[in-house]
Amino acid sequence: MATSRDRRRYSRRWFLGALGASAGAAGLAALGCDDDELPVPEDPTPEATEEPVYPAYPSTPAPDPTREEQTSRHGGTLRYAAAFSSDEEFDPHRTTSAALLGQQALIYSRLLTYESQVEGTLTPDLAIGMPEQPDELTYIFELNPEARWHDVAPLDGRMVTAGDVLASVERQRTGRAQDFPRRGRWDPISSMEAPDDRTVIARSGEPFAGTLARFASPEGLVIPLEVEDALSATLQVGSGPFRWIEWSEGSYASVARNEAWHGPEDGPFLDGISTVPPRSIEELEADFRTRQLDAVEAGFLQAEELKRRLPDLREARSAVARFYGMRFLSSFPPYDDPRLRRALTVAIDRREMLERFFNGSGTLNPWISAGVERWSLPQTELQRQPGYLPGSGGREQDKQDARTALAAYRAEQELEEPLELLVTFNLEETLGMAGLIAGQLRDTLQLDVQVTAVGIRELAQRLSEGEAPWAVGIDNGWIELDDWLYPYFHSSGSGNTFVLRDEDLDAKIEEQRAEMSVERRQQIGYEVQRRLLELNVGANFVSEDVVTLSLPYVQLFPIDAGEAYQDRFARTWIDRTHPSFV
Repeated sequence: MATSRDRRRYSRRWFLGALGASAGAAGLAALGCDDDELPVPEDPTPEATEEPVYPAYPSTPAPDPTREEQTSRHGGTLRYAAAFSSDEEFDPHRTTSAALLGQQALIYSRLLTYESQVEGTLTPDLAIGMPEQPDELTYIFELNPEARWHDVAPLDGRMVTAGDVLASVERQRTGRAQDFPRRGRWDPISSMEAPDDRTVIARSGEPFAGTLARFASPEGLVIPLEVEDALSATLQVGSGPFRWIEWSEGSYASVARNEAWHGPEDGPFLDGISTVPPRSIEELEADFRTRQLDAVEAGFLQAEELKRRLPDLREARSAVARFYGMRFLSSFPPYDDPRLRRALTVAIDRREMLERFFNGSGTLNPWISAGVERWSLPQTELQRQPGYLPGSGGREQDKQDARTALAAYRAEQELEEPLELLVTFNLEETLGMAGLIAGQLRDTLQLDVQVTAVGIRELAQRLSEGEAPWAVGIDNGWIELDDWLYPYFHSSGSGNTFVLRDEDLDAKIEEQRAEMSVERRQQIGYEVQRRLLELNVGANFVSEDVVTLSLPYVQLFPIDAGEAYQDRFARTWIDRTHPSFV
């Protein structure tokens, strides 16, 4: 019989799925001020050998070979278990729920979509092809004439027009920031026009490498303005591969095939998708055995147990953008002193987090999560950075580095204890993250840390009002490089509310915005991350790998690094000739 501790371990990942659904509202991006000279160990290279580089996972597992008797990929409903919840805001431009955006990505279309978020490759969606670019500032999209709104009143299957696209962007660009949480992502777009029903012209005020990503991200989802004030758990009308059927908070959600979808390959192939929250291991096992369930999203421990019971299950794993991190209000004493920030940040054992939280199934991160491999600082370099040194020798050197920085601070400043560390109730109940940090700092630096748990809305408010000097939490992360950098670390960034002023950093962030070479832009991104690791105004500690298990007859089940990629379920199909399909 499972103990309460066992049940908690089995359910941990599923609790976190619900947490991540509204994590973006907290805005835990790290912000700070200029750095000063800090003591550096004479030999920053530990004796221990470096750990293996974390593996890169494919976005979608390859299908089994199609058998001759499989004459059609169409048919069947995919039954999928995954944690989901909403923030009760069912407008895709307003919601901060990653889980809800994922469901809405099945319903709504956008001009472009991601072929792979991990690799950053884009492909047309509502657009009939990639845009024409007569110059560095102009993007001309031609809409697919086959694109239609779902056959639901009052749209009744009418054509999706350039005016619809224009209106969906303009409501965000001109709306209030408090109403549209991703409004700032449209700031680089200086103007848009729709000269006819099938043409959209977008212009940026200056060369901006992230322009196309705007039209493939969640803010790019196109909605019909006829129903913008009526969107709810029962009404969602889009032009995507599936039609909305139902959403019962935390209980079930379902969509059905859009017969009139404009997409390729005569998709979608599934008749529908039914999503339910995961339950106990025993119930999941029974549902798999009786074919009441086709796939489940799980954490490492749950996946290992299910594979032990059902060895034929197929596994797909993805490193993700979502991360667990820490930030300082670095204009607020004592966190305005870079020596104290360094001491606190370097003393924290990230590898213990991975083992304790996820049984090692995850990645260490620089500022940009390792799952976004196109932009994240390589792991081989990260393991040479303070706070990330590998092996027991590396950990001891990190501890000494932290003690040296704290001693330098205390030589000039008195430190009033306890230091208050804020965390959300759910994160502390499920992981004990702040408690772990407090214990590590007590053991390494003999610091007294008081953990204060608050609701996520209270934490978000305190962060926005500059009343959260030190906090840990979870955030969904991003795919486009600029989304990780400009809003939070540039002096003019809309999210830089804690007065980070670094001219060199500003120059680098501006340079990557205008750089059209992916290779050069990547190198600039690395330089920015190195600087952020020096500033220690915050930290992106770890990300958990997402594991999906499915029965072998499920083909092309999509996984990826970030939110709102689920439109790729249009390619998923059920091989009814597979021996596992009965």
